[in-house]
Amino acid sequence: MFPLNRKVVLASAIAMASQVSFVQAAGYGINEQSASYLGTGFAGRASNAIDASISATNPAGISFLEGGTQMSVGVDVILEGGEFEGQRSYFDLASGQNKTDSGKTEDFQKTAFVPFGYLVVPFDDKWTFGLAGYAPYGIVLDYEDGWVGEGFGQKTSVQVMNLQGTASYKFNDDFSVGFGLIGSHVKGELTSKFSGIDGSIEGDDNALAWNIGAIWNVSENTTLGLAYHSKLDFTLEGEMDKSAPFNSSDDVELSIVMPEKLMASVTHKLDDQWTVMADVTWTRWSRFEEFNVVSAVDGGSESYVPMNWKNTWALSLGTSYQLDEYWLLRAGYMFDESPVSNETRTVRSPDANRNWFTFGANLKASNNMNIDFAYAYVKLQDGSIEESKHIHPDNTNEPDLAPSYGTVSGNYSSSSHIFGVQLNYLF
Repeated sequence: MFPLNRKVVLASAIAMASQVSFVQAAGYGINEQSASYLGTGFAGRASNAIDASISATNPAGISFLEGGTQMSVGVDVILEGGEFEGQRSYFDLASGQNKTDSGKTEDFQKTAFVPFGYLVVPFDDKWTFGLAGYAPYGIVLDYEDGWVGEGFGQKTSVQVMNLQGTASYKFNDDFSVGFGLIGSHVKGELTSKFSGIDGSIEGDDNALAWNIGAIWNVSENTTLGLAYHSKLDFTLEGEMDKSAPFNSSDDVELSIVMPEKLMASVTHKLDDQWTVMADVTWTRWSRFEEFNVVSAVDGGSESYVPMNWKNTWALSLGTSYQLDEYWLLRAGYMFDESPVSNETRTVRSPDANRNWFTFGANLKASNNMNIDFAYAYVKLQDGSIEESKHIHPDNTNEPDLAPSYGTVSGNYSSSSHIFGVQLNYLF
């Protein structure tokens, strides 16, 4: 049988479809849904209603946008990066000996473009509605040919698009609630190579989710925001293809639940120039106990990976400074805790705790148009890996290829540069 972890790739990538990315955000999440909030390290993203992109994090925020109907569109660009150095230890069937192949690979996290767009339309003094399109989850990993872990994973490409309809009700000048209904589509492509045999998996799925939030102006200068994002239920159906001499195609499925998320934000205006924000986000990553890819034909386990992830916290602080009539400057910091440890890290999810250092600016181009610019430097903590093939507990027979599959071990080191631009237009 072709290496079973090929299908684990499916699990890894699809999971990304609900909260992953190698250097963008911890676990399988991605934060790049706005250039304006990127500038403050995402601090205040649930309390500071500065443009239409707040609907992705707190749907209640669209009630407090000023200026009537408005649109926000933009893109964040995540540059390539990543470094691995290590070895693969295995039993060579041909020679009957234990062997070790060592190597180093760089820039396996490929440049990715993350687009987003939002439209907000006030209906009356109470009701405001919105429509949003954004890519909340995704990853592009492509290790170089011949790297020591190519049997565990070569290319991982995941594209996710969310379409969200939002409604917000403003009880009074100081309090609003909002609800967003989300339709999510995920598509993944995963490849790997073992003993000269190429394998690939492609699959997709659709799911419904929702978010809910509230915003309260505690005082003239202080605003609190609270938002909850529901879990996502995916049953991804895909196809596993193998090159010669197998030349076969097998249907596989993966059922997985993406964790819920709770965030709280505060925004405080110090004076006419300075504003400070803070944000805390909790994600229930402990839902990730295992990945189990099964045959669509007989339901038997084809690939099993124990995850054993932990719940995480993300903490951010940010500030903005009104320089003059045209320019608003921003800066922020975020500590993003990873659910992955040295014991649970894999080739498909080489995650680690990360520190974000961000800067941004907003230019008022005219009375009805302004432009956001943002930059972030993201540094992941170095982490080690020791990954082997796993057999589902229900399986009693060890696959013949297990001795040759071996173990990949080594160290990951990574950082990333992110640039964002966003146009905000008032109609």
